[in-house]
Amino acid sequence: MAHGNNRGWFYESKFGMFIHWGLYAVPGGLWHGREMDYIGEWIQAKFRIPNSEYEKLAEQFNPVGFDAEEWVSTARAAGMRYLVYTAKHHEGFAMYHSKVSPFNIVDATPFGRDPLAELAVACRKYGIKLGIYYSQDLDWHEPDGGDPGPEFPKNFGMSWGNDWDFPEYSRKDFNRYFEEKAMPQLTELLTNYGPLGLIWFDCAVSITKEQSVRITAMVKQLQPECLMNTRLGNGFGDIGSLGDNELPSARREGLWESPLTMNDTWGFKINDSNWKYAPQLIENLVGLVSKDTNCLLNVGPKPDGRFPEPAVKILEEIGVWMKRNSAALHACSGNPFPYDFEWGYMTVGRSNGCTVLNLFLREPVASDFVLEGLHDRVLHCYEPGQPDTELPFEQRRKLHIDLRTVTGQNTLTAVVVVLDTDAAPSIDKRLLAQNGRLCLKPCMGKLQHDESQLATTALGVDTAGETRSSANHSKLAPNGSLVDWHNPGDGITWEFVLSEPGHYRIEIVTTARVHSSPWSDGQRIRIDCGDGNWESQLRGHVVAKGCYEQGMSAAGILRVHEPGVQSLTLSMTALGNPKNVNMALDEVWLTKSR
Repeated sequence: MAHGNNRGWFYESKFGMFIHWGLYAVPGGLWHGREMDYIGEWIQAKFRIPNSEYEKLAEQFNPVGFDAEEWVSTARAAGMRYLVYTAKHHEGFAMYHSKVSPFNIVDATPFGRDPLAELAVACRKYGIKLGIYYSQDLDWHEPDGGDPGPEFPKNFGMSWGNDWDFPEYSRKDFNRYFEEKAMPQLTELLTNYGPLGLIWFDCAVSITKEQSVRITAMVKQLQPECLMNTRLGNGFGDIGSLGDNELPSARREGLWESPLTMNDTWGFKINDSNWKYAPQLIENLVGLVSKDTNCLLNVGPKPDGRFPEPAVKILEEIGVWMKRNSAALHACSGNPFPYDFEWGYMTVGRSNGCTVLNLFLREPVASDFVLEGLHDRVLHCYEPGQPDTELPFEQRRKLHIDLRTVTGQNTLTAVVVVLDTDAAPSIDKRLLAQNGRLCLKPCMGKLQHDESQLATTALGVDTAGETRSSANHSKLAPNGSLVDWHNPGDGITWEFVLSEPGHYRIEIVTTARVHSSPWSDGQRIRIDCGDGNWESQLRGHVVAKGCYEQGMSAAGILRVHEPGVQSLTLSMTALGNPKNVNMALDEVWLTKSR
């Protein structure tokens, strides 16, 4: 857990900027006519570029367009409250003035300036918390940099450590690198750039528990208020770090953060034009905040030090939306209901001594909005920034809001609902169908395990470098999904309330558990519901691509004769394809037929 009173700023910030910038920006994903088919900052590992050749990129690196104030003011205008800068990535090049190694931006490039020092000044000026990314494990420039060895699963065919310049694994001494470079450089970063909000670690493939303890102790000694993410390794860290572009399935206790890209890469790539639309990123941001998770949105600056033009445009569009709606995100808590809504998202904030529900409605906005399960009396309903323009509403057993006069926006129209309480909202904690739809999350159900055992199966490596394998029995993953649910003796049961009889369509949403592994179907599942049971084979379609591909499958019809409490038990009876051990169960949707 975080120490001291340093949790508040991170929890209230909700939105930060990630900056991946290094020598890899110079080739921009291209190397001697070959194009990088992976994220840009891994180009040295992809093409196994010798250090003697890679070092020459420093001679070309002269980012005269870099302007620390422009970077920070752009982040602030977009509604971001903190910034994380790559002080050293896996290539081993220090993007600050390091006295530990001459392989740094001041001593090795014609630029000769320390961008981190300038960013520290700009962050203080604009009230932005400064964070630093540091690759504590992997360092391809050093003969003893992190290397889990030839038996460790590859990263999309690439070596984790530098085995092209330094092929003799048995001669590597990670502790020597740790003591002679990592710890001294971390000391520089913790002492030379003023107060730090957080240090962002990555890819803990070699670091020992004792070394994680050493780093933790040093950070707490030199900067007691500085947070660390859990990619430090061995269970240490204050901020739970989800996988790259991973969206949580449910709210979890503690501090959480998910790093997102604007296109397909972190470091700059010349030919990556797959830019996401601003409305999509805004919805990701709101969805994360509704689950008490911060959004760390990445920018990969060009080699001249400027942000790519599409990234600037996206940030400007986000800023316009945030200018109107930021009060419904910053310092707010997540959705108090134990399920997601088909119509959008909810956060909880405060206004003039009252608790407010912030509703984010997807387009098109229905004229009559209905919310069931809210016990507090509603005082007012209005659009953000327009408290004097009341939206008509009626509250009996359900809350009805007339939205015919709502102006709406290109994405996620917001409505503020003011309650007659200054405490947490009082709601029905049961799983209630809202407008004929109900989303069942694994964290809402009850797991059952039998005594049968299955062999452990290697699944690969996640985006933080952590090896993943399947276990005997199902469990909740850090993001709230259900993993290892392939044991036929295991099941998960939900109890929920359906207020209307009728036929409810059951749809199963599963996600590839391993980074960049394609979604696949073919699993056979068993559903026990009321007095009926049946088996079904998941045959669906992909509903979301990206780092963790997601699919949805129809799984039968639940027939409800009498309204009231219902139950549903789900188990997997057969994997189909053995690779399906890497499929996580995200949610089950029930939809009433109209």
